[in-house]
Amino acid sequence: MAIPTYQDYYPYILKHADKAQTADQYLELIISDLDISEQDQKVKNASGEPTIRNRLRWGIHYLRHAKLLDKPDRGKFKITDRGKKVRKEKGLNITEATLMEFDEFKEFKRPKKSVIAKNVDSKNESLTPIERLELLSNSINREVKEELMSQIMSLSPYFFEKLVVDLLKKMGYGSFQGTTVTNKSNDNGIDGIVYQDELGLDIVYIQAKRYAVGSNVGRPDLQSFIGALDTIQATKGVFFTTSGFTASVAPLLEKSTKKVVTVDGDKLLDLLVQYEVGIDVATVHKSYKIDEGYFSE
Repeated sequence: MAIPTYQDYYPYILKHADKAQTADQYLELIISDLDISEQDQKVKNASGEPTIRNRLRWGIHYLRHAKLLDKPDRGKFKITDRGKKVRKEKGLNITEATLMEFDEFKEFKRPKKSVIAKNVDSKNESLTPIERLELLSNSINREVKEELMSQIMSLSPYFFEKLVVDLLKKMGYGSFQGTTVTNKSNDNGIDGIVYQDELGLDIVYIQAKRYAVGSNVGRPDLQSFIGALDTIQATKGVFFTTSGFTASVAPLLEKSTKKVVTVDGDKLLDLLVQYEVGIDVATVHKSYKIDEGYFSE
């Protein structure tokens, strides 16, 4: 029997999902269900992860986007009411087509524009191998970003404040003692402090708003942040949000005597991936070309 595809896992994940379990707990049960041989269990992908585990994790990922699975606890997954209904109606006949019956999954799978896709049809034979790799990489990164946002929104606002401080540290800011998230109960409009030097002569102050997409940060939020900076005689700040900023924000910042940088949800996700905060590198693929200089006489 061939190694199961990620779609093959769908019905078996839901079969065992009445109790919240980790991916590895599901895998142990499904190895028995599908009678996966020891030889197939040893097959690994380029990153060293067992292929059966990697495909199971993708199966869980897609079931969550179809709202058939939920994540009630850290690292654990459980069937939803929708998942129970699908399991009852479809039994073991649950495929990608089943997931495509739900608007959330269709929206998730809808192709997003990319630099290459604007100019070249992904199915066109004129695509070079490198362009195909880039399209696949962009697609995977898009899914990782969506999962990142889902994780951020499922956790507390305080966690989000810690996340942005960790991001700034990874970017090379705030590598000095004193950089921290402020006290939960008495932050006076300041969520984080970033020391730019060892003596604390240059400090950047952070505001972090974990808002739902569409609930954009407006002028009042920025005025409050600028007021908080003024109270402590600070001149620099960064305002992070998981959503966006209204049109009224830019004119306010242009007139302000404070240097305030805004980071919206899209930029935040780009930075988290770029600086590998909250994610791990799964696979590195190398491509090669001939060194023409070596073969010249």
